[in-house]
Amino acid sequence: MVYLVVWWTSLRIEQRPVWPPPSDAALSTEAVTTTAEFVARDNPSLDDLGIPLAAAPIANPEFFLDGTEFFPAMLADIRGASSSIHLQMFGIKPGDVSSEFVAAMVERSQAGVEVRLIVDRYGSAVDDESAPLFSTLQDAGVEIVANDVVPLDRDGTLNDDAIDWRHDELGQVDHRKTMVIDGQIGWIGGAGLEDHFQDGRFTDVFMRYEGEAVHDLQLVFLTSFDVFGGTVPSSPAELAPYFPTPAVAGSGESWLVQNLTDGYLAGTQATREVIRGASERLDIMNPYFTDPGVVDDVIAAAERGVDVRIVVSRDSNVTQATYALESRYGDLMDAGVEIWEHPGTMHAKVLVADDQVIVGTINYDAWGLYRNLEIAVLIEDQVVADDAVVKMVEPSIDNSTAAVDDFNAYETARNWFWSKLSYFI
Repeated sequence: MVYLVVWWTSLRIEQRPVWPPPSDAALSTEAVTTTAEFVARDNPSLDDLGIPLAAAPIANPEFFLDGTEFFPAMLADIRGASSSIHLQMFGIKPGDVSSEFVAAMVERSQAGVEVRLIVDRYGSAVDDESAPLFSTLQDAGVEIVANDVVPLDRDGTLNDDAIDWRHDELGQVDHRKTMVIDGQIGWIGGAGLEDHFQDGRFTDVFMRYEGEAVHDLQLVFLTSFDVFGGTVPSSPAELAPYFPTPAVAGSGESWLVQNLTDGYLAGTQATREVIRGASERLDIMNPYFTDPGVVDDVIAAAERGVDVRIVVSRDSNVTQATYALESRYGDLMDAGVEIWEHPGTMHAKVLVADDQVIVGTINYDAWGLYRNLEIAVLIEDQVVADDAVVKMVEPSIDNSTAAVDDFNAYETARNWFWSKLSYFI
């Protein structure tokens, strides 16, 4: 019975068509009313978070490679916040990085800025090593809610929560990492507030942006905060300050896509559509490249003449994922794919295809593509795509070495074995 529960809640893969967005998808200009209608629901669950979002204008997308670049810029935005800070993080662990962020949020909260935080209880070790960190935040007035991957599922702010007997979060890892400042500035990327994203062990990226597209990110944060039991204003008038008129008008077109529960996999479906539609170039940075379907899509792109480059980890923190990908090195190289192995763990989730860019939290393994709660931004703009290559892809390739397919008999057998378990890793 236990095995059946684990399978049903954590391992089973289901999918329903949700991409492209339907004609009645929520507009960014309707974000206030869409959020108000959601909060007015009676005890919504994770399944209700799958709100299709229409294209939205995006302004000033900036790409930051490595924590030495994006952490200082994120901290500067936090310290400059005047009304609200909404941060969602899978992993916040004790260290130099989190200490700076905690101090900045504490200072802003004590200055009267509303600070809300969503974390994954497992990913952030909320009840273990990180407990003092979260106590400090709470003592300063920061409202914190957590996703519960394992029983018991508790909804509400930390230390003031109650058991949700639906257990709708069971087996659902919340891997999303975003930040919204004053409803005007959005951040999305793949790193947690952990030292290994700054000291060279892990390489990741974040994107900062403005414009109306930030309203969609705000909508996702507030509806998620509500589902996890946090307090969110319920009327359009009360919510309006969280969705101010953008200070910068957007010109590029973007979509906020998510992977959620109940087979809602807009992020995965958008990713595969972009790969399949590539006609000239395809650049991918991803740490866990194990899904056979995505690998086949990449091979098909190369075979139809697309210039394909992938940047992966030379020494991944998940060696099994590395082995599974190595089992496909021959197929990829035979198709003409360039494989670049980055020192340490290449943890970024970046896709550039022709004039499209996707940046977010989606790994190309079964967990990221089909099981976890994930989020990403898709931008369609030639100038932005070129900038993404210059700022993120090219520097990563310059710091990498070309992969070779010269595995011995043992390594070949090992790689084959792990490739057959890709559904579980």
